[in-house]
Amino acid sequence: MAEYVIYETVAVLQINNPPLNVLSHHVRRQLMSGLQQALQDTAVRSIVIMGKGQIFTAGADVKEFGTEKALSDPSLPTLVEAVAASNKPVVTAFHGTTLGGGVALALASHYRLAASSVKIGLPEVEIGIVPTCGVSQRLPRLVGLQTAVQMIVSAQTMSAQQALTTGLLDKVVSGDLLSEAVGFAKSVEVQALADRRVGSRAVPGADTAEDVLDAARKRLVRRSRGAIAPLTCLQAIQASLLPFETGMKREAELGQYLWTSWQTGALRYAFLAERTVKRWYLPGNKTVNYRTAEPLVINSVGVLGAGTMGVGITICLLQAGLKVVLIEANKTQLDKAVTLIQRSLGGRSHSKQLSHQAMQLRATTDYRQLGEVDLVIEAVFEDLALKRKVFQQLDSVTKPQAILATNTSGLDIDKIASATQRPDKVIGTHFFSPANVMRLLENIYGRHTSPETIATAMQLGATIGKVGVLVGNCPGFVGNRMKGLNFTEAMFLLEEGAEPQDVDKVLEEFGFAMGPFRVSDLAGGDVHWRRRIQAGLTTEQGPPPNTPLLYRQGNRYCPLADMLCMQGRFGQKTGAGWYRYESGSRAALPDAVVHRLILKHRQDNGLQRRNISSQEIVERCLYPLINEGFRILEEGLAAGPQDIDVIFLLGFGWPRHTGGPMYYADKVVGLGILLRCLEKYRALHPRSAHWVPSSLLQTMATQGTSLTAWAAGSRL
Repeated sequence: MAEYVIYETVAVLQINNPPLNVLSHHVRRQLMSGLQQALQDTAVRSIVIMGKGQIFTAGADVKEFGTEKALSDPSLPTLVEAVAASNKPVVTAFHGTTLGGGVALALASHYRLAASSVKIGLPEVEIGIVPTCGVSQRLPRLVGLQTAVQMIVSAQTMSAQQALTTGLLDKVVSGDLLSEAVGFAKSVEVQALADRRVGSRAVPGADTAEDVLDAARKRLVRRSRGAIAPLTCLQAIQASLLPFETGMKREAELGQYLWTSWQTGALRYAFLAERTVKRWYLPGNKTVNYRTAEPLVINSVGVLGAGTMGVGITICLLQAGLKVVLIEANKTQLDKAVTLIQRSLGGRSHSKQLSHQAMQLRATTDYRQLGEVDLVIEAVFEDLALKRKVFQQLDSVTKPQAILATNTSGLDIDKIASATQRPDKVIGTHFFSPANVMRLLENIYGRHTSPETIATAMQLGATIGKVGVLVGNCPGFVGNRMKGLNFTEAMFLLEEGAEPQDVDKVLEEFGFAMGPFRVSDLAGGDVHWRRRIQAGLTTEQGPPPNTPLLYRQGNRYCPLADMLCMQGRFGQKTGAGWYRYESGSRAALPDAVVHRLILKHRQDNGLQRRNISSQEIVERCLYPLINEGFRILEEGLAAGPQDIDVIFLLGFGWPRHTGGPMYYADKVVGLGILLRCLEKYRALHPRSAHWVPSSLLQTMATQGTSLTAWAAGSRL
């Protein structure tokens, strides 16, 4: 609702729609009613619009997107233009967070003031839309093109002080916002409004406008990687150089173009999917879910292992205000880790926060210091025997009710849990590197993991700012199980005629930040080499005895990655992998050594080189991965396609504007076309089991059922 209160000559309209004060149809209707009442009341000489509670407004109600309510009178554009047309001064006073439609209201107002702690942002580009309601036309007129581009195209948030400096705000207040706003409104009641209407102004710095826009355009072409929203938003900003009414029409045209594009649908889906996975439940047993399972209260956490992952995890925990005991047997490594942690916190926090956070860390080589922690996250080397040994020790030194979590990327949770006397309190918490940056937390339950343990891991993820996704226990879990097929097919393409840079270029044009070979070099080729050795697929000297070079365990196999590792070419950390790297540089340079290795491998094994199209590279690298996603749903290892998509969007750099692998298959490729492609490649490559279509996919494609419809019946 929106409350209407008179303070002498000032009418105050307060948005009261907790928790986010979204501008739903009901709120818009009451704001419009209050505005009209204030305009008709001769005793009212000025108007204040503000929010009640924690924030001003988070903008439009996303639940209304695509529904009749979004367009029902008064629509948000109608309300904004009514504010702009007011013949009495309108002051917008905001606090907390102000987003989207709230910024539109502010720009249409005659004056803007805010609390000193306010954050102002325009996140629309992240869900594939142009900030409409005149935002793209008024903002450049108020703050200039450069700042408008940063806010609209890059979705950068702005502090109160920054907003004051750029001219977005007229005043920043530190006292009571209501009384300050009322006092300010009274002070401007006699001021003329003509020069306060932002739409009547010219864009400042128009003589350098083309230079600013050209520079922004070049940056976006490099960075957008197929996403159309950023460049379309830039076109809307460019229209602010036109007369206001003409620019408004152009904004509306561009807004409609994006609104009806499949990419906007994908981005909206991705936005909502992150919220959907928070309403978790145990696949196959919906009675265990976020409502029924009660998490333990976690005040202190132990982290075992002070390597790269352990350091990143510790930083996350400290930034969330938790007490942390960091254990590392190697004192030199421990000291190095503490220095890195303090440096990271110092770079991201104010001195008082740093002091408080630093005091929450206890670093030691003594396992016994874990005796009173509520939860332990193990982050040692990815070796099953080592992890089992560690969990035996943890079981003996921690209190009986403590949860024991393993940061494994693919090892069997049940085998790790069996080393303890508390398998019900063991869970996988797969952080992604760098752990203090990546938002995904893949939580893996075992056969005996209790609902309480699951709920605690999911709650811990939320506490430290992660998006937790609950999955079942299998080799590689969901993310790595699927992603491995991407690299497998990428290597087969090398055998058939492609070069690493060919494959990477195509997938980067599809939207990935890096192709599979650049990713391998970044992560370190030795990591997966060790896993292949553990799985019996290869040895440090080459193929296992009496094993054909191109086939392992009944399936086609490409040994090129093994050959590179046998030469000590592990990627960036050794200066050479699939690419070469000059000293101090991370630029991937094509390497003649790799070219000759691939060429010799083809010649030695009678493999004929052929031209491979970009379309085939996309299909070969992505479709097996998607097919495996259907198998995972079939096996009940993920609650729904949204869970898989969030894992790939947040953990593996899947291009957000395509929605994720499962959405892309369902809405862009089409399940029937996907099935036919899988069958085509299955006939061409009968020794690759990943081309056999999933039974679930076959059923859905045959029946014409969409994955969206299937998933709708599976969520709580």
